[in-house]
Amino acid sequence: MEEEKLDQVTIEPLFFPSKENEQKLIQFLSQAKRYIRICVYTFTNKNIVGKMLQMMKENPELKIQVITDDAQTKIPSQKAILDQILEEGKGQAEIKLDNSTVSLMHNKYLVIDTDYIATGSFNWTKSAVTTNKENLLLIKSKKLVQQFDENFQSLWKDFKFMNDRIIEQQQQEIDKAERQRLKAEKQAEQAAKKAEQEANADPNNPNPIQVEPETKPKKAPKEPKPPKEPKPPKEPKPPKEPKAPRAPKEPKPPKEPKPPKEPKPIKQKIKKVAQPKKKKESQENEKLSDDVEQLDVQDDIEDEEDDFVDEEDSMEDFLADDDSECD
Repeated sequence: MEEEKLDQVTIEPLFFPSKENEQKLIQFLSQAKRYIRICVYTFTNKNIVGKMLQMMKENPELKIQVITDDAQTKIPSQKAILDQILEEGKGQAEIKLDNSTVSLMHNKYLVIDTDYIATGSFNWTKSAVTTNKENLLLIKSKKLVQQFDENFQSLWKDFKFMNDRIIEQQQQEIDKAERQRLKAEKQAEQAAKKAEQEANADPNNPNPIQVEPETKPKKAPKEPKPPKEPKPPKEPKPPKEPKAPRAPKEPKPPKEPKPPKEPKPIKQKIKKVAQPKKKKESQENEKLSDDVEQLDVQDDIEDEEDDFVDEEDSMEDFLADDDSECD
């Protein structure tokens, strides 16, 4: 929060075409004390270039670094501007180009010391000032300067110096021309052979012998690999010592026979037979008669007992009479 309060941000928008705003941009550049880092697609505005060269002469400590698209070196007028910057700013100015023929280096911004940046659609050309509809923001902000400067350093690390890139481009052009020449020669040879075949063809022979096309020479067969040395035979393992025979087990004594079990008595099941009703009545009658007979027997026993008592009484009387007589 304290850093944000200390970072006093000011923004001034510039719109083009406008000669007046071109002068504002030149005055903005004049604030540089240590370095100016420019990252633009096209750089041909002579008024801006003149101001930069003047600043380098007045301040030998000032360093100017420029990144632009490599297509600019293929246009003589644009390459002349870049050459002028390098020649008059020896030891102070450096220029790098992107390495791609497919993509563009299409950034448009500059960084001045640690305080100022300018960014927008504005290309550093004469037409951007006089005819094109462009915009440019002049910004004072340490935080934004840091972010843009990190992007510039990343590109500077990846890209190549202009002279090295030009040499590389020239070599690429030479290689391309050589490939085209070889292709044209091959096509010419094929056309000449075809014309020769047509000229030598027999009109009476509907199937002329066609010249076999040249075939690529076959590669020489590879030399056979020397046979591998046979591995020495493995030493046979010593035979295992036979195991000592086990002692025979002693026979177990025969078991004593168990005594035979006594046979269980056979239980006879007596089935109760249901008696008929009449038989049951006769049995009841027999029982009643038995009871009566028993009562009669009992009466006879009682009578006998009475008789026996009477006999005892008579015997006692007899014995008493004998005693009296003896006296």
